[in-house]
Amino acid sequence: MCQSILVSSIMVFLSVMSVAAQTVPSPKAAPPDTQEGEQDVVRIRTNLVQIDAIVTDKNGNQVTNLTVNDFELLQDGKPQKIINFSYVNTVTPNQALTASTGNKDKKATLPPPVRVRPENAGRIITFIVDDGNCAASHSGMISAEEALEKFVKEQMQPNDLVAVYQTRAGSSVFQQYTSDQAQLLRVIRKVRWYPPSGGCAFSDGSFFDAARATTESDEERQRRESWEDSNRNHQIVGTIGVLRYVVRGLERVGGRKVVFLLSDGMPIRGRGGEVLNATDALREVTDLANRASVVINPIDVRGVFSTAIIEAQDEVLTRDNPNASDKVIAARTAEVHSGEEGLFILAHETGGRFYTNNNFLDVPMRRALSLEKGYYLVGYRPDEETFKGKQFHKISIKVNRPELRVLSRNGFIGKTDNETRGKRRTGDSELYEAIMAPLPKAGLNLGLSAFFVNTLAEGNFVRSLLHLRGEDITFAAEPDGKIKAVFDVVAVTLNEKAEVVDEFNRTHTFHVEAAALPLIKQTGLIYTTDVPVKKPGTYNFRIAVRDALSKQLGSAGQVIQVFDLKKGSLFLSGLTVSAVDANGKFVKPSAIRPENALSLTASTAVPAIRQFRPNTILAYAYTLYNAHVDKANQPSLTVQINLYRDGKIIAEGKPQPAQIEAQADMSRIKDYGYLRLNPEVRPGDYVLQVIVKDLLAKGSDQIATQWIDFEVVE
Repeated sequence: MCQSILVSSIMVFLSVMSVAAQTVPSPKAAPPDTQEGEQDVVRIRTNLVQIDAIVTDKNGNQVTNLTVNDFELLQDGKPQKIINFSYVNTVTPNQALTASTGNKDKKATLPPPVRVRPENAGRIITFIVDDGNCAASHSGMISAEEALEKFVKEQMQPNDLVAVYQTRAGSSVFQQYTSDQAQLLRVIRKVRWYPPSGGCAFSDGSFFDAARATTESDEERQRRESWEDSNRNHQIVGTIGVLRYVVRGLERVGGRKVVFLLSDGMPIRGRGGEVLNATDALREVTDLANRASVVINPIDVRGVFSTAIIEAQDEVLTRDNPNASDKVIAARTAEVHSGEEGLFILAHETGGRFYTNNNFLDVPMRRALSLEKGYYLVGYRPDEETFKGKQFHKISIKVNRPELRVLSRNGFIGKTDNETRGKRRTGDSELYEAIMAPLPKAGLNLGLSAFFVNTLAEGNFVRSLLHLRGEDITFAAEPDGKIKAVFDVVAVTLNEKAEVVDEFNRTHTFHVEAAALPLIKQTGLIYTTDVPVKKPGTYNFRIAVRDALSKQLGSAGQVIQVFDLKKGSLFLSGLTVSAVDANGKFVKPSAIRPENALSLTASTAVPAIRQFRPNTILAYAYTLYNAHVDKANQPSLTVQINLYRDGKIIAEGKPQPAQIEAQADMSRIKDYGYLRLNPEVRPGDYVLQVIVKDLLAKGSDQIATQWIDFEVVE
């Protein structure tokens, strides 16, 4: 690569960075009446019940200037004295960040995501697509996919953490929250209608099944409907199971969390009007959601439709009987109302809204999120009978201005928070529990950098670099004057069906001279491991580490795309960035045996940590797979370097011809370049993006891109 051109161009880039206006985000404020380390919004205890509420005017705008005298609170119809009251404003400078405006050029490369830290994390938003629903329709799944794509491109803010789940068996892709738009779009584009199987096999993707008005007797119809009700009941329990998994994962995350359920309906009654036993599971999950401060907003994906439309497949003959269709229309209308009932309960019980009759589903998403600017916290002391008998207690929060509307949780089961959470599991089960949780486990602060590598000798594997912060590590003295740290490590690689394709469980004891402790406290330790991956695909690599001496535990995860190199598409991987030493040398991650997996580092300017000071020369390195070559066995490539901060491009490079050094294998080109940080560069998080264009290729095989984030520190 022509290094001198890139060094000079990047120096110009970083001169721009020093004058760019930046917004410095601040942490979310914890709600009042919280103890240190605790950010529960909803609390249900024997001496305090505290509920959040949103108040809107007739136009749907939030009202934020009410006082305690404007509120009335009732439990089971009995007025309660409000002893805690406050309004929590959740709008921070983070939310001043502009959302994406979408790419007018469909071929344009998406910008890299912002590096989201705990102090600058924005909204936590979960989408659950109910594609496992017996009633899932072709048009509903198309609408869901289009709305999710619009949300990511037009509404998503750079510091949002978003996850997309599916209820179809085995297809909740990754359970991973991310700010990476490209990753989310890959998941969203897998949302589609699939022919149902098992007990749902009667559905063909239409809004309604064929009426069978003249082809079956009443007895046959009753048997069929009973069978269908039973299968729909099992399907609803499955959907609620995904909801429960999401809620459990969000339990220990502070503040209000928003969940959208995109569904064709959740019937909780049989055709004869009897209540299905899925209602019990529904009540349980709404109670868990309330305790976890999760607001559920169901959206009916069918849009605007009519139950009065009769199709040829219905075989309804109106020539002899003009009213023959009335029975079909009445049955379908009842079916729609039954399907809406379960969705309405989810919204009503958790303080959300049920959105229906919308053809553009991104509109209710925007409306629901516009309400998440703050909330009132209203608390009271329950009486002694509240937690006896474990019955459901209805809560009603009212305001004394009739033109205002209150959105709040509808009640709770008479158990305290401690009773519902139960005892924490210990031992290895705790590690696996942490590794499967949707959000990273707090405790040990872990920084994970993982990427795909392919070599001729070893094939495909994931190389992971894990940084353990030195301040979090506990050491014990040894008889020989050394000190030691002991770590239990569990790592798994999951495929798109959440199936484990590889895992390991290890214990590492790290011995070091006591004199090294100050360095470790400053720079931490690095844990390196390679995990083989046999088949191409998209994988979720997760790792959990427990400090055996302090019992502190942390987890991290990253989605890795393993390409099928046999298809010949251009692919860039293994992008790393590191500081250059006085001799121009820089660190490249290499294979390490398990017994040497833990290592010291004298600097934070290494690929696992990526913290650099101004006026530093950096090297970025990567491997390019499947580049085309000419008759002289030479590629023809251009390389473009872009720099981002807070999701905004601050310096856009021009494609430069790449001058590739001699390579042993032109199908795996190892390339690198340099950049110098300007002395006046502002501290903060940055993203370096590399875009390689193969001038000898055509179409989608012509461009490959990767990005890597790094931090500038004072």
